[in-house]
Amino acid sequence: MAAEGVPAAGPVPGFFVECLVWNTPNHCCSHATWDAVVQSVLLHLWSNTKTDEACLEWGEVSELKYLFKGSPGSKRQQAHDFADEAWSHVGVR
Repeated sequence: MAAEGVPAAGPVPGFFVECLVWNTPNHCCSHATWDAVVQSVLLHLWSNTKTDEACLEWGEVSELKYLFKGSPGSKRQQAHDFADEAWSHVGVR
């Protein structure tokens, strides 16, 4: 997305995306098709990054640091914007 000039993807490092996906429930990844998996993961991310409270306990993959706690809401908003743009970019059906 960043290579194609999607604004919301520019400031988002790959590790941050990895951490976001890691915080999705396992059932989001248990669908029969990749399209359904991507749709489920993006919907979970989009829905749960609307407010600070919904994702306050999310952690990095290492489980040593919180992903959003202690940082301004702008990082959470960045995650929300990324999920929103990714939804449009991949053409979820």
